[in-house]
Amino acid sequence: MDRVRCARCGKEHDLQGVEPSYGLPDAYYDVPALEREHRTSFGSDSGRIRDSGDTQRRNFLRAVLPVPIRGGGDVCWGVWIEVGAWAWTRARELWDAVDQDNEPAFEGVLANQLRCYEATLGLPGVVQLTGPSTAPRFTFDEGLTHPLAQEQREGVYPERALEWATAHVH
Repeated sequence: MDRVRCARCGKEHDLQGVEPSYGLPDAYYDVPALEREHRTSFGSDSGRIRDSGDTQRRNFLRAVLPVPIRGGGDVCWGVWIEVGAWAWTRARELWDAVDQDNEPAFEGVLANQLRCYEATLGLPGVVQLTGPSTAPRFTFDEGLTHPLAQEQREGVYPERALEWATAHVH
């Protein structure tokens, strides 16, 4: 399944290692372009957004949202999670700690509207730190009935994972 013909464009794509990924949280794009330099601060793994009055900050961590593939493996969506100030600070304190996976998981909400789904922005779950060389893991709340949350719990067939990959190639 390394190369597949795309139903969208008719060309072949190499899908090995292609996983759905988002470069920034959606809230970043809500900040007017001329204000982003002063109101946002993002690295590859974390970031913050100040409101226009500089009275509130929103905090974000980059994480993976794993979905098991039936028959073996996982698709790990690269997403942003909005977390509270304490959780953001704590994650940053432990970022290089080898035992960070011992830290209890903390609450967060999905900060991206994912392609292939309706209404994913703000879905609740927990963030678990995993290690200094791996991204934190985001897991949806148990009782959540959103289709993506159900797929995360139950797994998907390889064809579904292929749909995600091709939707994110373009």
